[in-house]
Amino acid sequence: MSIERYYQPEIETAPREALRAVQSARLAEMVRHCYANVPFYKQKFDELGLLPGDIRSIDDLTKLPFTTKQDLRDNYPYGLFAVPRERLVRIHASSGTTGKQTVVGYTQRDIQRWSEGVARALTAAGCTKEDFVHISYGYGLFTGGLGLHYGAELLGATVIPVSSGNTRRQVQILQDFGSNFLCCTPSYAMYIGETLAEMGVDPSTLPLRGGIFGAEPWTDAMRAEIERLLDIKAYDIYGTSEMAGPGVSYECGALDGLHVCEDYFYPEIVDPDTLEPLPDGQYGELVFTCIGKEALPLIRYRMRDISALVR
Repeated sequence: MSIERYYQPEIETAPREALRAVQSARLAEMVRHCYANVPFYKQKFDELGLLPGDIRSIDDLTKLPFTTKQDLRDNYPYGLFAVPRERLVRIHASSGTTGKQTVVGYTQRDIQRWSEGVARALTAAGCTKEDFVHISYGYGLFTGGLGLHYGAELLGATVIPVSSGNTRRQVQILQDFGSNFLCCTPSYAMYIGETLAEMGVDPSTLPLRGGIFGAEPWTDAMRAEIERLLDIKAYDIYGTSEMAGPGVSYECGALDGLHVCEDYFYPEIVDPDTLEPLPDGQYGELVFTCIGKEALPLIRYRMRDISALVR
């Protein structure tokens, strides 16, 4: 079976300057879009004495205000949406475990671009259109299930939309349906692996060869145990509902950090206390600007995750 290394090589292998040109054009367009359609951002800009025309390139990003999860909650449910409701094709939301749910809307183009990010993630893990993708993320307001589903379909792979739960039935499907890739949370992958052992199923007899795991933190030790229990290679996928869902960034076979879909989500690292940008390689708070979204194009959204950037 041939492995296609890139889903969109014109972007994934683009020279840095070409990528910056895309980022600059999309940032300027997104800022105009926000100023014209989101009262929250217009007020923020006006308070700073900032006009959309002041943002001409990605180098101007630091002029822009930050956005926080509390801003989403204060404008619950639709106050930060930048398109009329009739342009929305889907709504997702966070679990709301730490407060009011954050609600995310999508246009058809948002869904397309989100799916592209997930298709890149699957391809980076070695998945092809010839593969069967077993999705055990939950389906519903949570973005995991439908995010991986649409990305796998866009890639041309065959989706097995199992959702979560009924683990012995999951094992039966893994045996009978020819699943090549498993997509779920790391903890559920571990549980599936433990259930295989309880059922006396040798994982090497399954066609499964890779797993795309995310939506919760996991350690290198947990990765090693998942790989042992399932006899696969395990790959990390990152995202949040506020950005789009899974597929904001992802691992490839090098397993040396996560690749960001920088044409849609521009990353920064800032000092958590001063909010000043930090140089590449230095750890700080991860901040994303949604330069490729229409319905909810967040500006300098503080992720509260600690990370570092390496080009």
